[in-house]
Amino acid sequence: MHETDVPIREKILVYFLYIAISCLFTSGLNIIHAEYMLNIPLTPKAFIAPIFAGLLFGYLLARIKLLHEQMRLMAYTDPLTHIYNRLHFGHFLDAEIDRVKRYGGTFSIIFFDLDRFKEINDEYGHLVGDQVLKEIAQVVGNANRNADIFARYGGEEFIILTPSTDLAGARIHSERLRYDIENHRFSDINHLTCSFGIAEYKSDADDDVPSLFKRADIALYNAKKLGRNRVEAN
Repeated sequence: MHETDVPIREKILVYFLYIAISCLFTSGLNIIHAEYMLNIPLTPKAFIAPIFAGLLFGYLLARIKLLHEQMRLMAYTDPLTHIYNRLHFGHFLDAEIDRVKRYGGTFSIIFFDLDRFKEINDEYGHLVGDQVLKEIAQVVGNANRNADIFARYGGEEFIILTPSTDLAGARIHSERLRYDIENHRFSDINHLTCSFGIAEYKSDADDDVPSLFKRADIALYNAKKLGRNRVEAN
């Protein structure tokens, strides 16, 4: 899980790093220009302007660096929950399919969404709904393995890529997530459940992303139809 906000300590370190580099660079240019090109003896005052120039230049470089990092994070994370977004999840999924095709093995995806989330928004408001989504991301993120890829698929829907995990393993993991969410006490609504649909990649059946997603979506639909707060496979 990746946050879009760059930590303040990192901002400070980046700033001082670029300040130091810029001051050394501008001072070095000043020495070369004065001593070897203009033949002017250097004095302490001659270093004041390069140092100020280095401070300004370093600040600008640091700001550019931090803005670039923020834009990079925004490109692949969901701004509300700070987990991966759907687009970046697709990159991981493509890479995992390529890995399985080349080296063998398997993986599964877990597709889940919040039960009766529209009622939460209608009764408590969208700000509370947003807070619920954030808490869901935290609960699931804490339960996932380091290798699992967790993303917000859209709205109240989430998806998890579980490498080297067959359907039985994905079911066990989904049941744990379902239990953790059901027993979590949310700050504003107290209680919530989720429904889960799981599907395993079938490397021997020319499986692809659309067919994998379709099976997981059908499984999720069945979980909803059979009463919600349950795990179904397809």
